[in-house]
Amino acid sequence: MSESFAGIPQRGLAFLAELAEHNEKEWFDAHREAWDNELLPAMTALCGALQARLSDVLPNLTFVPRVGGSLYRLNRDVRFSRDKRPYETHAEVVLWEGADKQSAPSLNLRVAPQEMCFIGGLQLFEEAQLERYRKRVMNEESGDALSAALGAAKKRGLLAEGEKLGKPPRGVPVDHPRVELAKHKGLFVTQTLKGGAWMSSHELLDKAEAAARGYAPLHEWLRTHLCS
Repeated sequence: MSESFAGIPQRGLAFLAELAEHNEKEWFDAHREAWDNELLPAMTALCGALQARLSDVLPNLTFVPRVGGSLYRLNRDVRFSRDKRPYETHAEVVLWEGADKQSAPSLNLRVAPQEMCFIGGLQLFEEAQLERYRKRVMNEESGDALSAALGAAKKRGLLAEGEKLGKPPRGVPVDHPRVELAKHKGLFVTQTLKGGAWMSSHELLDKAEAAARGYAPLHEWLRTHLCS
């Protein structure tokens, strides 16, 4: 597909900034035209263009160009939250690999008025994935490959994150060279870039692509060892 992304419109970013101050349904309904006509088309174009650019290193990413597919809704689920604000104040898209978006390695882009955040990986392993993950971490060949993937991401400015156990899981020696990796219950990398005029230009796509290429070796490891 041809690239149609030219940046996030300033009007769309201004809408998100104002939504942070007026996070209520009445205000949103009165101003949602900026969401419908500025942010949604731009984020859709960004996601499609990123998928196309990554076809050489991540050829099987899924892109579904609609809200509920690759585009996140702004509405927050407040049923079990003390924070009852109804809307997110960032726009977000996701590309994933596999039939099930929830259990597949994915890359997310969050765009807020003052920053862009890249997130890539699996935020929480399913039970079967967690068991396989620990076995692969303890295996010398696959464990070294994971360390190498995370090292490559770090060189690109991506930080490894994920919920972890407070102590090593059963059977993992405390002095094992990959003991910290074995503690993970999910594993992903992130990069947050301070916003600026570049967000309303083609440069945003360039920066998103650079982060995704840094993440690609970890994506391949997760896909191969946890989702095959």
